[in-house]
Amino acid sequence: MTGGETMPETPTDRPTERAVDTEEALLEDLDWQDLVRRHPWPALALAALGGFILARRRGPEVVESLSGYAAETVVSNVNQILGDEIL
Repeated sequence: MTGGETMPETPTDRPTERAVDTEEALLEDLDWQDLVRRHPWPALALAALGGFILARRRGPEVVESLSGYAAETVVSNVNQILGDEIL
C-alpha cells in the first residue's frame, strides 16, 4: 500500500454492514399499524404462521415462560389487593 491507501474491507464485512443499514432503514420507514390496518387478513395469516412455527419449535419453553410470568403476576396482584405479602 502506498500514499495513504487503506486496506479494503473484507468481502464478508460489507454484506453485513449493508444488511444492518437496510434493516435500520426499513424499520424507520415502516408503519406496522398502518400496514396491518390496510391488510388485516395477510397480517393475521402471517401472525398465525409465526405462532405455529414458534409452537412447533419452542412450544414447551414458551408455555413454561408464560406460565411462570402469569404466576408471578397473579401473586403480585393478590398481594397488592390484600395489602400484605401473603403469597
